[in-house]
Amino acid sequence: MARDIADQAHLNVRLENGRTVEEELRRLGVFSRMLDSQFSVMGVRFGVDSLLGLVPVAGDVATGIAGTYALATAIRLKLHPIAAVQIGWNLLFDTVIGAIPVLGDIFDFFFKSNTKNFKVIEKHLTRKAHRHLRDAAATRA
Repeated sequence: MARDIADQAHLNVRLENGRTVEEELRRLGVFSRMLDSQFSVMGVRFGVDSLLGLVPVAGDVATGIAGTYALATAIRLKLHPIAAVQIGWNLLFDTVIGAIPVLGDIFDFFFKSNTKNFKVIEKHLTRKAHRHLRDAAATRA
């Protein structure tokens, strides 16, 4: 029980913008689910990204632009620069491959770049929160 509480303590860390880690992750989670896995047909989950990807080029550009929300979030939260690089790579890869007719449409249903970007932010934000808790504990000691 004590371990569970300690494992979840980082979610309550208040960030520079006044929100908690949990609030930031919840917002980004809603956004990534909408783009990547909002719907399900015959067990295949897909989102707005996959649907807009069916519109040649313009749909992939639109979802690529929408996907920059994760990049802007990583920058706004001052996460490690490698997080921005990983997110940028996922966006570029998704946009370029997704723009290929037919192959790109199939690719869009399975790649889930927004979910990948959520996981990148979650990992880096969790590390940042744990560092904050560790530093706060050291300051009190």
